[in-house]
Amino acid sequence: MISGLQIALKNAIDVIAPPATPLQNFTYYWKQLMNFYVNHLNDSRVLVECTGIPRHLDRLLELLLEEEKHVEEPGPCLEYLLQHRLLDLLATLACAETPPGMRLVCLSFIKKLLTRSKHPLLHHASVYGPVQRLIAICNGNLASPIENEEIHFLNSICFLVCKYPHVTNIVNDSSNVRPENSYQKSEAEKSDVEQVTYIPFKKSNTNNPLFKPLNTQVVTLVNPELFKSSKPQLNDEMNKSSQISEESQENKPSNHVLNNLTRSNSSSQSSGSSRDVAAADSPAYDPVLEALSDMRIVEECISSNDDNKSRSSKHDITLSDSGIPENSKCLLLDALKSYVNSADHTVRIRACEGIMVLASLDDPFFADVVAKSDLSTVLTHRLEMLFNQIPAHVEPLEIDEIEVTWGLDSPPLMDEKKFPGCRKVAAFFMWLDFCGQLSREAHPDVADVLAQTIRIDFFEKVLTPKLSAHHAILITALVTKCLKEVPTSPLSTEMGRWLVGHQREPDIPEVWCSPVIHKLIENCHTDSEELTIETLKLFEEMIEKKDEHILHCLVLTYLNNRGYYDNSAADSAIVSWSDEEDEREREKKSSMDMTLGTGHSRTLAPSNIHRILNCFLSLVPRPLQTDLDSNYSRYMVDWEKQYSIVVKDCSLLAWPLEAVSMDDSASVSSRHDTADSGSSSSRFYPGPFLTMLLDKVSNIVKQKYEMNLQLTVLVSKLALLPHPYLHEFLLNPLIPLVPGKKSLFICLQRVVKQLMNEVPKIPNFKQALKETRLKFFEECCPAAHSSNHEGSDRSKEDIILLESVIVTEEFCKELAAIAYVKYHHST
Repeated sequence: MISGLQIALKNAIDVIAPPATPLQNFTYYWKQLMNFYVNHLNDSRVLVECTGIPRHLDRLLELLLEEEKHVEEPGPCLEYLLQHRLLDLLATLACAETPPGMRLVCLSFIKKLLTRSKHPLLHHASVYGPVQRLIAICNGNLASPIENEEIHFLNSICFLVCKYPHVTNIVNDSSNVRPENSYQKSEAEKSDVEQVTYIPFKKSNTNNPLFKPLNTQVVTLVNPELFKSSKPQLNDEMNKSSQISEESQENKPSNHVLNNLTRSNSSSQSSGSSRDVAAADSPAYDPVLEALSDMRIVEECISSNDDNKSRSSKHDITLSDSGIPENSKCLLLDALKSYVNSADHTVRIRACEGIMVLASLDDPFFADVVAKSDLSTVLTHRLEMLFNQIPAHVEPLEIDEIEVTWGLDSPPLMDEKKFPGCRKVAAFFMWLDFCGQLSREAHPDVADVLAQTIRIDFFEKVLTPKLSAHHAILITALVTKCLKEVPTSPLSTEMGRWLVGHQREPDIPEVWCSPVIHKLIENCHTDSEELTIETLKLFEEMIEKKDEHILHCLVLTYLNNRGYYDNSAADSAIVSWSDEEDEREREKKSSMDMTLGTGHSRTLAPSNIHRILNCFLSLVPRPLQTDLDSNYSRYMVDWEKQYSIVVKDCSLLAWPLEAVSMDDSASVSSRHDTADSGSSSSRFYPGPFLTMLLDKVSNIVKQKYEMNLQLTVLVSKLALLPHPYLHEFLLNPLIPLVPGKKSLFICLQRVVKQLMNEVPKIPNFKQALKETRLKFFEECCPAAHSSNHEGSDRSKEDIILLESVIVTEEFCKELAAIAYVKYHHST
C-alpha cells in the first residue's frame, strides 16, 4: 500500500516538476563551476582542491561520457560544449592558473575527454585551439610540480594524432597560437596570478543569485572576446560598458579595456560566431551564456603615465616563453623536447615515447617538418652531455657488463653497487639506445637526419679526438659498447661510416682516407697492451656487426680482385687431378649471390679439404705439441652454431659464390705475360687492417697471452665469414701466393719456426709446456692454476714463449675446425 502511494506521489511530482534533462544537468554544473568566481571575488589564492571545481568538472565529464552510451551521434551536451567554446574558457583559466592548481585540473579534464570520447574531437576549431594553447604552456625547461600530468597530456595528444593522422598539421601548427595579451603589474604587486575585472552592463532578469550582476574583481580571464554575446546587439552594449568602466572611479581601480584582443585561432572566429547565433535562437540556449556575456574582461595598466613602455607581461602565453622557437612549425614536438632533460626518469621516458610516436608518423609533409626541426640537435646534445659525465676511472670490463634499454622496462640504477660511476654510464647507454631505436622506427627522412647529426656532432667532433687522448682505453671501450648496443638502423650505418669512412675504394699504402681507422691501427701498435686489446675488441665488434660497408672497406675491397693469387704459378701448383678439377670448376662458375641453404661453393668446400686440415694440424711440430691427439673436434660444435648464424646474417649481402680471378678465362700464356708485366697482382696490398693482423700474428711469440687470445678470436671471427676470397686467403694454405706476400698460414709458419728455435732452450721445456697447458685447461684443478709458475726460476720471456706455444697450437685447431665446418655446410 505504501509502495503504491510512493509511486503515485513520484508520478505526480514528475508531472508537476519533470526531472532535469542531461543538458540541464550539464549547464547546471557548469554554472556551479562558474559560481566560484562569484563567491571568491577577493580571495584569489584559494587552492583549486579546496573548491568544487574538480568535482564539477568530473560531473561534466560523466555526463558527456554517459551521453555517448545512448546515442551514436554527438548529443546535446557535447554540442553545447563545442558551440559555446567552453574548452576555450578552461584553457584560459589553465593559462592563468586561477585558482592555483587550475592548470592541473584542466589538463586532466581535457585529456580524459579527448581520450575517452568515442567521437574524434581534435579537428573541431573549438577543441584544437584550446589544445594548442595548453600544449604551448607545457614547458619542461621550467621546474613544475605538475610536469607528470603535463607529459601525460602531451602523450595523449600524440596518440590521438597517431590515431587521427588528418589532424597532425592542425595540432602541431604553432602559427595558430597567438600571443595572449595580459597586463603587467607594478613592481610592488608582481604575482603569478593575473587579475581581470568582470564589468556588468545589464541587470539580471532573474532572482537566482547565480545570475546576479558582478561588480567586483574576480580572477582571471585573458581573452575579452571569448564569450562574446551571440546576440549582435550586445556588441554595442559591451563597447558602451567598456567606456563606462573607464570613466567610473567609484567601484574599481583605474583600468582600461583592451578592445583589440584576438582569438587564438582567427579561422575559428566566424564559425564560432555563427554557432553562437544559432545557439541563441535555438531552444537549447541557456541563460548561463547570457550571464557570461555580461562579464567584461578588463586589463590593469602598469602605469597610467607610462604610455611608451611595453605592456607585455612576463606571464604572456607566447611561444618564446614556453621555450618554443618562433619559427617552429611543430608545436607538440617542441613541447615534448623540453622534457628530455627532466630530472624525473619517468617524465623523460614519457617524453621519449611521444617523440617516438610523432617521428614515426607516415606523413611525408610532417616528417619533413620534424626533420628540419632541431630535434636531432637536442638529442645529440643530450648524448654528448651524458657522455661527458662518465667518470674517467671506470674500468673497460665494467662497461661491458652494463645492460640497459631506454624504456621503463629498464629501471634506473639509483645506486653505485655495481661500480662507481655505474649510474652515469647506464644513463649514457640508455639515451644511446633511445637514439638507435628512434632512428630505426622513425620516418626515413627523420631517421637519416638524426643519424647524420649524431655522427657529425658526436662521433666525429667529440669521440674522434678522444681516441688520441689520455683516456683512449676507456673511450675505445665505450665505442665498442656503442657499436654493440646500437641496433641495425640508419644510426648503425652512420657509425660504420664514421669508423671506416665513406670511401669504398682501396686505400693506397701509407695513405689512409679514414682518420678513425688510421688512429685505431696506430693504437694497435702502441706499447700499451691494454689499449691494443681494447682496440682489437672494437675490431671484433665491427666484424660481428656484419655491416656490408664496414666489411667491404675494412677487408673485402682489397681481396675482391684476387690480387693475392699468383696466376702465373697456378698451373704448376696443380699437382693432382682433384686440384685440376677444382680449377676448372672455378673457371666455369660465375659470381652469384650467397643465399641461405642454397648454392654449392667449391671455394668453401674444396675436394682437397683433408690436405688443408692436415696443413693446420701438423703445423706445430711434435716436440712442441701438448695435445698429441690433435683433437680439434672440441671446437666443432661451437663453430657450427656460430657459422649457421653468420651465414644467415650474411645471406643478403650479395657476396660472390666462388673465388674467380679477373683473368681466369685467359690462356696460360696470357697469365705469364700479365705476371711479367707487373700487373695488379704483383702490387697486391691487403689493406691496413689485414696488414696489422698479420703483423700481430707474426709477433705472437713476443706478446702476452691476453693479447694473443684476443688476436686469435678476432682472426677466427674474420675467417668464419662466408666470403670466397676472404676464405681462400685465410683458410687455404695450398693456393699459390704472389711472391713476397704473406698469408695467415705463412705467418703461422714463421711463428712456429721462432718457437722451435727458442722454446727448447728453456730447461725441461716439455714439462713446462704440460704445466702451462694445465693452467689454461684444467678448470677442475684450482691447485694446478695457483701453483703454476709460482716459485719457479722461469723468466717473464720464458713464460710468454710457453704460453705462445699453447695459443698457436689451439689456434691451428680452431682454424682447422672452421675450415671443416664451412666445408661441411657448403656440401
